[in-house]
Amino acid sequence: MKLAVDTHHLFLEHAGTKRVTINLLEEFKQMPHVQLKELKPSYSLFRGTGLLGKIMGHAFRFFWVHIHLPVLCFTHKVDILLSPEFNTPMFTSCKRAVIAHDAHMRAQKEYTSSVWFYAYYIPFIEWAIRRADLILTVSNFAKQQTVELMRLDERKVEAVHLGVGQNFINHQSTPAHQKELYQQGLDFQNYILFVGTFEARKNIERLIEAFAIFKKKNEVKAAELKLAIIGKAASGKFSDRSMQIDLLIQKLNLEKEVVLCGFISDAALPHFYKGARLLAFPSLHEGFGLPIIEGFASQVPVLTSDTCSMPEVGGNAVLLVDPYQVQDIADKLERLVFDLPLREQLISNGKQRVEMFTWKTCADKMVAHLSSVLK
Repeated sequence: MKLAVDTHHLFLEHAGTKRVTINLLEEFKQMPHVQLKELKPSYSLFRGTGLLGKIMGHAFRFFWVHIHLPVLCFTHKVDILLSPEFNTPMFTSCKRAVIAHDAHMRAQKEYTSSVWFYAYYIPFIEWAIRRADLILTVSNFAKQQTVELMRLDERKVEAVHLGVGQNFINHQSTPAHQKELYQQGLDFQNYILFVGTFEARKNIERLIEAFAIFKKKNEVKAAELKLAIIGKAASGKFSDRSMQIDLLIQKLNLEKEVVLCGFISDAALPHFYKGARLLAFPSLHEGFGLPIIEGFASQVPVLTSDTCSMPEVGGNAVLLVDPYQVQDIADKLERLVFDLPLREQLISNGKQRVEMFTWKTCADKMVAHLSSVLK
């Protein structure tokens, strides 16, 4: 099978979808029956941050996805094209597969520009997804939701769970790694960790409010405990909560308690997981939730939401919260910080559960589905 993979987004983002693509590519390269062709533009798609820059960026991205990419598929005579992050051509000479990670654009439309949603997303992204030969989702929840909200043909949709990188599983903390934490103002095992972009759906503000309640109640026992937030501003202004997060931290007088770490490289990220007291991931909407299994692999207890894909991914290895209830988040933070038997049980369950999520299994299943389309 001659498989082409569109990798243009690797040069535009630092979110979880980038880690997904990088790990899948590594697995595809190990498969003797797969002839892999990585397709990327020779020109930059980034055109600046202002309004004109964003419009130009969308225009160049449109040209790459819907015109240049199909031409390359034709000239390289590929059997099937895999688009790993929503954007897929409307027409190609070969078969097309796309990974639709979730349907949050429709589920949380209020955080999206109406102009962009109706003028670009619907006609050029969702319509193209609907016409693909194969639509891959990353959880059963995501499959059900995308079929319903995007009005997809369920016979073309397959759910494949993601994997976790060996760099998380095999990571061993060293004094050099702990120095990286100290440079951020963090002490080993003395911070609660959150990983994700500053999108509204990530629910960071409620997490901060819950952390403030927890700290006030445990001002002596948890005097040195901090909240470390790894991530950066969201790309869409309607969804980005960076300003609101900064103002909330100031309002609650948490400037010394909440550490905004910014973007952390993939190489350094396992250090921050391994050094955490726990991972708090009370997101409102996820198609999968990579931080959950990265927490399992790092052997830290995980708190996450009781909605969307998170119970499916977390199973018996997470402590679930109502992500809309600040007090519930605060109460569960307290339990997971101080309840040693619970912590040990979740860590043990996580070590077992993470074995279900490997990139080899993920890639094997995807290639099997891709091959079935070619028959």
